[in-house]
Amino acid sequence: MGCCLLLVSGALSAQWLPEDLSVQATLARAQVPACPRERAEGLSLALEQGQLQGRLARLSLDLTCSRSDGGGAAGESDALSLLLTLPPIDFHVEELTLYLPRGVATGAAELRHRQRHLDILWQTESGTVSLSLLPERQGWRWQGEIPGTVLAPELGQRLTLSGGWQPGQELTLNAGGALPVPLSGDWRLQLAAIEGDAGWQLQPGSRLQIPQLRWQELELGQLELMPVGAQSLDGPWQARLSWRQGRWGGQRLPDAALVLGTSAGEGRRGSLALELSPTLRLRGHWHYGQGLALRVPEQSLPLAGLWQWLSGWLALPVGVEPSAGDLVLSLEAPDLLAPSAPVQIGLALREGRLGYRDMLAEQVAARLNLQWRQGGLHTVGTNGLTVAALDVGVPITDLSGAVQLRRGEPWLSGLTARALGGQLALSPMALTATPSGEVHFSDISLEQILGYTAVSGLTGSGKLHGRLPFSFERGFSVTGGRAHSDGGWISYQAGEELLASGASNLTLGLTLGLLSDLRYDRLEAEISMSPGGEAVIESRLQGQAPVMGRMHPVNFNYHHEENLLQLLASLRFARDLGERLPARLQGESE
Repeated sequence: MGCCLLLVSGALSAQWLPEDLSVQATLARAQVPACPRERAEGLSLALEQGQLQGRLARLSLDLTCSRSDGGGAAGESDALSLLLTLPPIDFHVEELTLYLPRGVATGAAELRHRQRHLDILWQTESGTVSLSLLPERQGWRWQGEIPGTVLAPELGQRLTLSGGWQPGQELTLNAGGALPVPLSGDWRLQLAAIEGDAGWQLQPGSRLQIPQLRWQELELGQLELMPVGAQSLDGPWQARLSWRQGRWGGQRLPDAALVLGTSAGEGRRGSLALELSPTLRLRGHWHYGQGLALRVPEQSLPLAGLWQWLSGWLALPVGVEPSAGDLVLSLEAPDLLAPSAPVQIGLALREGRLGYRDMLAEQVAARLNLQWRQGGLHTVGTNGLTVAALDVGVPITDLSGAVQLRRGEPWLSGLTARALGGQLALSPMALTATPSGEVHFSDISLEQILGYTAVSGLTGSGKLHGRLPFSFERGFSVTGGRAHSDGGWISYQAGEELLASGASNLTLGLTLGLLSDLRYDRLEAEISMSPGGEAVIESRLQGQAPVMGRMHPVNFNYHHEENLLQLLASLRFARDLGERLPARLQGESE
């Protein structure tokens, strides 16, 4: 390089040289001994008409090895960068190769000296790279702009970057830009890596931050991707992605974290684990090929824990508490980045047990097959709900119905059940936090209903039909319920004290006589109940009843008020007590 230095000194005094003086010098090859990948070939210098020009056929730089200062420990002078031994003039480089901690980039470039720093204008296949290098102690600092496709084919916009490196210390790189379509938002990258015996390792302080991400109807805030411990750049890696303040359409999403990892020997596929809470975790697999494929195989989550997690960010029916059961979930997405590619979601409830106050639904099972397409969720295939038994104080069994999505909301339709010797049918109902609907009943046994009352001596016969409009807001309530029965009888056999009172009270005695054997042709009732359970029943009966030994036409009106929830609770208590008493009498400890 001695001739180069002579030319440099000549350049400094070129203004005193004759303008027609022409000088040329060439160098076939130069290399940094301690950094074998850093070399220069085909160097030529020319002084023509008082201007000094430089050309290089090939220049290879290794900023993670070569030094910007020849001082320091013994042998480090052998690592002095070619950039500092080249004359401080502008060079045209036909082929510039830059060695990175992982990967190589090559292209034609211009080297321009600006006082203490060096500007590199580099023409790559992806576009122009503008990089400014500044020697710092024995290392480097850099800043510039690069085409996003240099880092990833999907990054179409230019990126800003900065960073630095010192021998034996971390290499840092900061970059930022816009997310690739169909995602929207900005990202910031902070990388810290250090070279060891096992090669380059990404340090735990590295992170990718996205203040706000949007994709279709999904919004996630404060995204942060960090390595789980130190990660090798040449082997499998694992990182944790967390977010806050998410929304899906108009629905708020909970804060959560996703742990991603690659498979051994394969950087474009790996595993994932979605951490919903310390006790709730979903596992799956991802594959980045032509798009981002995602698969979550069937796995179970405890219903009670999932319900508690959901209640932290969703409005759920007040008072409903699951105590057993598992929710089985699966997901299959061929390409999450393609809006036209459908996402298949499977949900199934097994062996569920749900309570409302002290009422209980047992052996609850459900199946819901969903598909995300065209920006919305849709139900596909057969979806249903079954409940073996619903204990509200009187037994309701064999519940079954269909579940589907309408305008993005789950609906229950076609639900039927058996109760009190008859059938129940539920009108289509949206499954919201405050559901409302209408129960239709038919062939309900009047005899069984009267058997559950606390009125001694009251019996009857007949089939009841009707409807009960209900709502589930601040508790269960009924408004405008109606019932009717065509043909039947009611008998009330009063006790001795009431009969004695009737002997001296003409009205009471006549009423007790009518009720001893009232054969009705038509029974009608209006029913309402407040959320607290206070019920009002207005009954009207038309038929015949005995008066002085003969049957006479009768119109009978009856007003009844009672707390039905307390009545049902007492029935459940009495039944439970009846089941436990024999065990106690036998000396058991239950």
